[in-house]
Amino acid sequence: MKRFLLAGLLTVAVGTPAAAELADDVAAPYLHIQLALANDSIDGVGDAAASIAASAAALGEAGADIAASAEALAAAKDLRTARAVFGPLSDALIAYGEEVGFGDLRVAYCPMVDKSWVQAAGDIRNPFYGSMMLTCGEFTK
Repeated sequence: MKRFLLAGLLTVAVGTPAAAELADDVAAPYLHIQLALANDSIDGVGDAAASIAASAAALGEAGADIAASAEALAAAKDLRTARAVFGPLSDALIAYGEEVGFGDLRVAYCPMVDKSWVQAAGDIRNPFYGSMMLTCGEFTK
């Protein structure tokens, strides 16, 4: 009995992070933004970024960088600005994902802009260049 109790306490004390992967309330709107930018659009980007900001703020200190970057993206009024602010949001999300895991999502990297992003598996859809260089990049993780 003591052995099981000790094992249980060790599991709780040393166990895995509370989330096993990026939460859907952060990942889903992020993926919407990634695909919109890859399609040379900002439709829905502001609302999705605001949603990420609210969800990330609920994570406390762990989500602070994500929330701040998402708020900046929510304020973007044009495609060029949105793409520029998407970089820091991606960096923050990747740093968080490295802590909690990415689940089925993958990290991609574009050497032309020296930036990474998260996307679903499948064909590369570069949010930094869109139709100009849609498939530029490769999966890294």
